[in-house]
Amino acid sequence: MELQFHPASGRGAVRSVALGDRTELVVLAAAGLAAALTVSLWVTAPLVCLRALRAGRAEALSGESARTARARRDVEARLDGLRDRALDGGDLVGRIAFLYGVPVAAWPRSLNPESGALAPGDPETVAQGLRRYAIALDRGVALVAAREAEDASLPRDTPSMMPLSTDLVEPASRFGPRTSPWTGAEEFFAGMDLAAPAGAPVLAPAAGTVVFAGRVLSAANARLWRFGNLVVLSHGAAGVTVFGHLARIGVRRGERVTRGAPLGTVGATGWAMSPALHYEYWRRGGSGLAPTDPRFAMLDLKLPQHDVSLERMRATSAPGSVQPPPDR
Repeated sequence: MELQFHPASGRGAVRSVALGDRTELVVLAAAGLAAALTVSLWVTAPLVCLRALRAGRAEALSGESARTARARRDVEARLDGLRDRALDGGDLVGRIAFLYGVPVAAWPRSLNPESGALAPGDPETVAQGLRRYAIALDRGVALVAAREAEDASLPRDTPSMMPLSTDLVEPASRFGPRTSPWTGAEEFFAGMDLAAPAGAPVLAPAAGTVVFAGRVLSAANARLWRFGNLVVLSHGAAGVTVFGHLARIGVRRGERVTRGAPLGTVGATGWAMSPALHYEYWRRGGSGLAPTDPRFAMLDLKLPQHDVSLERMRATSAPGSVQPPPDR
Protein backbone atom coordinates (compact mmCIF):
# COMPACT_ATOMS: atom_id res chain seq x y z
CA MET A 1 0.00 0.00 0.00
CA GLU A 2 1.25 3.49 -0.83
CA LEU A 3 0.17 6.63 1.02
CA GLN A 4 0.48 10.04 -0.67
CA PHE A 5 0.70 13.34 1.27
CA HIS A 6 -0.28 16.40 -0.79
CA PRO A 7 0.98 19.78 0.42
CA ALA A 8 -1.52 22.60 1.07
CA SER A 9 0.31 24.69 -1.50
CA GLY A 10 0.11 23.60 -5.11
CA ARG A 11 3.86 24.35 -5.57
CA GLY A 12 5.02 21.70 -3.07
CA ALA A 13 6.08 18.22 -4.08
CA VAL A 14 3.85 15.23 -3.40
CA ARG A 15 5.44 12.74 -0.98
CA SER A 16 4.72 9.04 -1.08
CA VAL A 17 5.20 6.39 1.59
CA ALA A 18 5.10 2.74 0.73
CA LEU A 19 3.85 0.40 3.48
CA GLY A 20 4.78 -3.17 3.87
CA ASP A 21 2.21 -5.89 4.54
CA ARG A 22 2.70 -5.84 8.36
CA THR A 23 2.76 -2.07 8.53
CA GLU A 24 -0.35 -1.97 6.37
CA LEU A 25 -2.16 -4.25 8.84
CA VAL A 26 -1.10 -2.13 11.79
CA VAL A 27 -2.33 1.07 10.11
CA LEU A 28 -5.63 -0.51 9.14
CA ALA A 29 -6.10 -1.84 12.66
CA ALA A 30 -5.35 1.55 14.16
CA ALA A 31 -7.76 3.24 11.78
CA GLY A 32 -10.47 0.70 12.63
CA LEU A 33 -9.87 1.12 16.34
CA ALA A 34 -10.09 4.90 16.01
CA ALA A 35 -13.33 4.60 14.06
CA ALA A 36 -14.78 2.15 16.58
CA LEU A 37 -13.77 4.40 19.45
CA THR A 38 -15.42 7.37 17.77
CA VAL A 39 -18.64 5.43 17.25
CA SER A 40 -18.50 4.10 20.81
CA LEU A 41 -18.08 7.58 22.26
CA TRP A 42 -20.88 8.85 20.07
CA VAL A 43 -23.20 6.16 21.49
CA THR A 44 -22.03 5.74 25.07
CA ALA A 45 -21.35 9.35 25.99
CA PRO A 46 -25.05 10.32 25.75
CA LEU A 47 -26.01 7.14 27.69
CA VAL A 48 -23.55 7.97 30.47
CA CYS A 49 -24.85 11.52 30.61
CA LEU A 50 -28.44 10.23 30.63
CA ARG A 51 -27.66 7.82 33.45
CA ALA A 52 -25.97 10.59 35.44
CA LEU A 53 -28.95 12.86 34.82
CA ARG A 54 -31.34 10.12 35.91
CA ALA A 55 -29.25 9.40 39.01
CA GLY A 56 -29.26 13.09 39.90
CA ARG A 57 -33.00 13.30 39.39
CA ALA A 58 -33.55 10.14 41.46
CA GLU A 59 -31.44 11.54 44.27
CA ALA A 60 -33.30 14.83 44.13
CA LEU A 61 -36.67 13.04 44.07
CA SER A 62 -35.59 10.83 46.96
CA GLY A 63 -34.59 13.88 49.00
CA GLU A 64 -37.83 15.64 48.14
CA SER A 65 -39.82 12.53 49.07
CA ALA A 66 -38.05 12.31 52.43
CA ARG A 67 -38.75 15.98 53.13
CA THR A 68 -42.41 15.53 52.18
CA ALA A 69 -42.69 12.49 54.46
CA ARG A 70 -41.14 14.42 57.35
CA ALA A 71 -43.49 17.35 56.76
CA ARG A 72 -46.48 15.00 56.70
CA ARG A 73 -45.41 13.33 59.95
CA ASP A 74 -45.00 16.77 61.52
CA VAL A 75 -48.50 17.78 60.39
CA GLU A 76 -49.94 14.50 61.69
CA ALA A 77 -48.20 14.99 65.06
CA ARG A 78 -49.54 18.54 65.33
CA LEU A 79 -53.05 17.40 64.41
CA ASP A 80 -52.86 14.56 66.96
CA GLY A 81 -51.88 17.10 69.62
CA LEU A 82 -54.75 19.40 68.64
CA ARG A 83 -57.11 16.41 68.60
CA ASP A 84 -56.09 15.34 72.12
CA ARG A 85 -56.46 18.89 73.44
CA ALA A 86 -59.86 19.25 71.80
CA LEU A 87 -61.03 15.94 73.32
CA ASP A 88 -59.73 17.02 76.75
CA GLY A 89 -61.70 20.25 76.37
CA GLY A 90 -64.80 18.33 75.32
CA ASP A 91 -64.47 16.02 78.36
CA LEU A 92 -64.12 18.99 80.71
CA VAL A 93 -67.03 20.98 79.30
CA GLY A 94 -69.15 17.82 79.16
CA ARG A 95 -68.55 17.07 82.83
CA ILE A 96 -69.42 20.65 83.80
CA ALA A 97 -72.60 20.36 81.76
CA PHE A 98 -73.42 17.13 83.61
CA LEU A 99 -72.84 18.75 87.01
CA TYR A 100 -74.90 21.80 86.01
CA GLY A 101 -77.80 19.72 84.73
CA VAL A 102 -77.66 20.78 81.07
CA PRO A 103 -80.35 18.77 79.21
CA VAL A 104 -79.07 16.00 76.95
CA ALA A 105 -81.41 17.14 74.17
CA ALA A 106 -79.71 20.54 74.03
CA TRP A 107 -76.16 19.17 74.00
CA PRO A 108 -74.20 19.23 70.69
CA ARG A 109 -74.06 15.64 69.49
CA SER A 110 -70.64 16.18 67.88
CA LEU A 111 -69.18 16.35 71.41
CA ASN A 112 -70.36 12.81 72.17
CA PRO A 113 -67.52 10.29 71.67
CA GLU A 114 -69.81 7.94 69.76
CA SER A 115 -70.32 10.60 67.07
CA GLY A 116 -66.80 9.92 65.78
CA ALA A 117 -66.26 13.61 65.01
CA LEU A 118 -62.61 13.32 66.04
CA ALA A 119 -61.91 9.73 65.10
CA PRO A 120 -58.31 9.06 63.99
CA GLY A 121 -57.73 9.27 60.24
CA ASP A 122 -55.77 11.02 57.53
CA PRO A 123 -54.80 14.67 58.13
CA GLU A 124 -57.52 16.07 55.89
CA THR A 125 -60.26 14.12 57.69
CA VAL A 126 -58.93 15.04 61.15
CA ALA A 127 -58.68 18.73 60.17
CA GLN A 128 -62.31 18.74 59.00
CA GLY A 129 -63.35 16.99 62.21
CA LEU A 130 -61.49 19.57 64.31
CA ARG A 131 -63.39 22.40 62.63
CA ARG A 132 -66.75 20.72 63.34
CA TYR A 133 -65.70 19.87 66.90
CA ALA A 134 -64.58 23.45 67.61
CA ILE A 135 -68.00 24.76 66.57
CA ALA A 136 -69.71 22.18 68.81
CA LEU A 137 -67.34 23.02 71.69
CA ASP A 138 -68.22 26.72 71.42
CA ARG A 139 -71.88 25.74 71.61
CA GLY A 140 -71.24 23.58 74.69
CA VAL A 141 -69.39 26.40 76.46
CA ALA A 142 -72.29 28.74 75.69
CA LEU A 143 -74.77 26.30 77.26
CA VAL A 144 -72.64 26.01 80.41
CA ALA A 145 -72.28 29.81 80.61
CA ALA A 146 -76.05 30.18 80.25
CA ARG A 147 -76.62 27.83 83.22
CA GLU A 148 -74.20 29.88 85.33
CA ALA A 149 -76.04 33.04 84.31
CA GLU A 150 -79.33 31.45 85.43
CA ASP A 151 -77.92 30.28 88.78
CA ALA A 152 -74.90 32.16 90.12
CA SER A 153 -74.51 29.63 92.99
CA LEU A 154 -73.58 26.74 90.68
CA PRO A 155 -69.79 27.39 90.51
CA ARG A 156 -69.68 27.80 94.29
CA ASP A 157 -71.88 24.88 95.40
CA THR A 158 -71.15 22.23 92.76
CA PRO A 159 -68.51 19.61 93.76
CA SER A 160 -65.80 19.85 91.12
CA MET A 161 -62.37 19.10 92.64
CA MET A 162 -60.31 16.28 94.08
CA PRO A 163 -61.07 16.27 97.85
CA LEU A 164 -57.43 15.73 98.81
CA SER A 165 -54.49 18.12 99.08
CA THR A 166 -51.83 15.57 98.16
CA ASP A 167 -50.59 14.41 94.77
CA LEU A 168 -49.90 10.94 96.21
CA VAL A 169 -53.33 9.58 95.33
CA GLU A 170 -54.18 6.25 93.75
CA PRO A 171 -57.71 4.92 93.09
CA ALA A 172 -58.08 1.72 95.12
CA SER A 173 -61.76 0.91 94.45
CA ARG A 174 -63.96 2.34 91.71
CA PHE A 175 -67.64 3.14 91.37
CA GLY A 176 -69.75 0.22 90.14
CA PRO A 177 -70.52 -3.44 90.77
CA ARG A 178 -67.87 -5.54 92.46
CA THR A 179 -67.25 -8.53 94.72
CA SER A 180 -66.87 -7.31 98.31
CA PRO A 181 -63.33 -7.95 99.62
CA TRP A 182 -64.89 -8.33 103.09
CA THR A 183 -67.92 -10.57 102.57
CA GLY A 184 -67.23 -12.11 99.16
CA ALA A 185 -70.75 -11.15 98.09
CA GLU A 186 -71.70 -9.19 94.98
CA GLU A 187 -72.40 -5.55 95.77
CA PHE A 188 -72.65 -2.14 94.15
CA PHE A 189 -69.89 0.19 95.30
CA ALA A 190 -71.51 3.64 95.38
CA GLY A 191 -68.29 5.66 95.52
CA MET A 192 -64.56 5.23 95.19
CA ASP A 193 -61.64 4.68 97.56
CA LEU A 194 -58.62 6.92 97.08
CA ALA A 195 -55.45 5.51 98.63
CA ALA A 196 -53.45 8.38 100.13
CA PRO A 197 -50.88 8.97 102.91
CA ALA A 198 -52.24 8.75 106.43
CA GLY A 199 -52.91 12.21 107.82
CA ALA A 200 -53.27 13.91 104.42
CA PRO A 201 -55.87 16.72 104.62
CA VAL A 202 -59.34 15.98 103.25
CA LEU A 203 -60.89 19.04 101.59
CA ALA A 204 -64.42 20.18 100.78
CA PRO A 205 -64.92 19.92 96.98
CA ALA A 206 -67.44 22.79 97.08
CA ALA A 207 -69.23 25.03 99.51
CA GLY A 208 -71.72 23.20 101.69
CA THR A 209 -73.17 22.48 105.09
CA VAL A 210 -72.02 19.65 107.35
CA VAL A 211 -75.09 17.45 107.91
CA PHE A 212 -73.22 14.62 109.63
CA ALA A 213 -69.88 14.25 111.40
CA GLY A 214 -69.00 11.13 113.39
CA ARG A 215 -69.72 7.40 113.17
CA VAL A 216 -72.95 6.04 111.76
CA LEU A 217 -74.70 3.37 113.83
CA SER A 218 -74.97 0.05 111.99
CA ALA A 219 -78.65 -0.09 112.83
CA ALA A 220 -79.23 3.27 111.16
CA ASN A 221 -77.22 2.66 107.99
CA ALA A 222 -75.16 -0.55 107.80
CA ARG A 223 -73.55 0.54 104.53
CA LEU A 224 -72.18 3.81 105.87
CA TRP A 225 -71.25 2.22 109.21
CA ARG A 226 -68.44 0.37 107.41
CA PHE A 227 -66.68 3.64 106.57
CA GLY A 228 -65.74 4.53 110.15
CA ASN A 229 -65.31 8.22 110.89
CA LEU A 230 -67.57 9.98 108.41
CA VAL A 231 -68.39 13.50 107.21
CA VAL A 232 -71.38 14.27 104.99
CA LEU A 233 -71.76 17.61 103.20
CA SER A 234 -74.98 18.92 101.68
CA HIS A 235 -74.51 21.18 98.66
CA GLY A 236 -78.15 22.12 98.32
CA ALA A 237 -79.51 21.50 94.83
CA ALA A 238 -76.06 20.28 93.74
CA GLY A 239 -76.31 17.13 95.88
CA VAL A 240 -74.40 15.48 98.72
CA THR A 241 -70.80 14.32 99.21
CA VAL A 242 -69.56 11.65 101.65
CA PHE A 243 -66.06 11.27 103.16
CA GLY A 244 -65.18 8.09 105.06
CA HIS A 245 -62.32 6.22 106.79
CA LEU A 246 -61.18 9.51 108.33
CA ALA A 247 -58.54 9.41 111.05
CA ARG A 248 -59.66 12.77 112.43
CA ILE A 249 -62.81 14.81 111.91
CA GLY A 250 -62.25 18.56 111.86
CA VAL A 251 -65.81 19.91 111.44
CA ARG A 252 -69.10 19.84 113.36
CA ARG A 253 -72.66 19.20 112.27
CA GLY A 254 -74.34 22.40 111.07
CA GLU A 255 -71.04 24.07 110.15
CA ARG A 256 -70.90 25.93 106.85
CA VAL A 257 -67.72 25.31 104.83
CA THR A 258 -66.25 26.80 101.67
CA ARG A 259 -64.55 25.07 98.76
CA GLY A 260 -61.13 23.79 99.81
CA ALA A 261 -61.88 23.95 103.56
CA PRO A 262 -60.32 21.09 105.61
CA LEU A 263 -62.81 18.47 106.79
CA GLY A 264 -60.43 16.03 108.48
CA THR A 265 -57.53 13.73 107.63
CA VAL A 266 -57.04 10.47 105.75
CA GLY A 267 -57.16 7.38 107.96
CA ALA A 268 -58.10 3.70 108.06
CA THR A 269 -61.14 3.66 110.35
CA GLY A 270 -63.99 1.29 109.63
CA TRP A 271 -63.53 -1.45 107.06
CA ALA A 272 -60.20 -0.28 105.65
CA MET A 273 -57.03 -2.31 105.13
CA SER A 274 -54.79 0.73 104.67
CA PRO A 275 -55.10 4.55 104.72
CA ALA A 276 -57.62 5.73 102.17
CA LEU A 277 -60.41 8.23 101.64
CA HIS A 278 -63.81 6.82 100.78
CA TYR A 279 -65.57 9.42 98.61
CA GLU A 280 -69.13 9.45 97.27
CA TYR A 281 -71.08 11.98 95.21
CA TRP A 282 -74.89 11.84 95.22
CA ARG A 283 -76.77 14.00 92.71
CA ARG A 284 -80.18 15.36 93.51
CA GLY A 285 -82.89 14.55 90.98
CA GLY A 286 -86.63 14.30 90.66
CA SER A 287 -86.72 11.04 92.63
CA GLY A 288 -84.29 12.14 95.32
CA LEU A 289 -80.58 11.41 95.74
CA ALA A 290 -78.78 9.05 93.35
CA PRO A 291 -75.10 8.04 93.46
CA THR A 292 -72.88 8.72 90.47
CA ASP A 293 -69.24 8.17 89.58
CA PRO A 294 -67.26 10.69 91.70
CA ARG A 295 -64.71 11.06 88.87
CA PHE A 296 -67.28 13.13 86.98
CA ALA A 297 -67.08 15.68 89.82
CA MET A 298 -63.27 15.88 89.85
CA LEU A 299 -62.52 18.36 87.09
CA ASP A 300 -58.84 18.43 88.07
CA LEU A 301 -58.64 14.69 87.37
CA LYS A 302 -58.14 13.84 83.70
CA LEU A 303 -60.18 10.88 82.53
CA PRO A 304 -57.89 8.26 80.92
CA GLN A 305 -60.24 7.61 77.99
CA HIS A 306 -62.29 10.08 75.95
CA ASP A 307 -65.35 7.84 76.01
CA VAL A 308 -67.86 9.44 78.41
CA SER A 309 -70.72 11.39 76.85
CA LEU A 310 -73.19 13.61 78.69
CA GLU A 311 -75.90 11.04 78.08
CA ARG A 312 -73.78 8.25 79.53
CA MET A 313 -72.93 10.31 82.63
CA ARG A 314 -76.61 11.04 83.19
CA ALA A 315 -77.33 7.31 82.98
CA THR A 316 -74.53 6.29 85.39
CA SER A 317 -75.98 5.33 88.76
CA ALA A 318 -76.76 2.34 90.95
CA PRO A 319 -79.00 -0.23 89.22
CA GLY A 320 -80.99 -0.87 92.39
CA SER A 321 -81.63 0.49 95.84
CA VAL A 322 -78.58 1.77 97.75
CA GLN A 323 -78.89 3.28 101.23
CA PRO A 324 -78.42 7.02 100.74
CA PRO A 325 -76.53 9.29 103.13
CA PRO A 326 -78.32 11.83 105.33
CA ASP A 327 -78.88 15.11 103.51
CA ARG A 328 -80.23 17.36 106.25
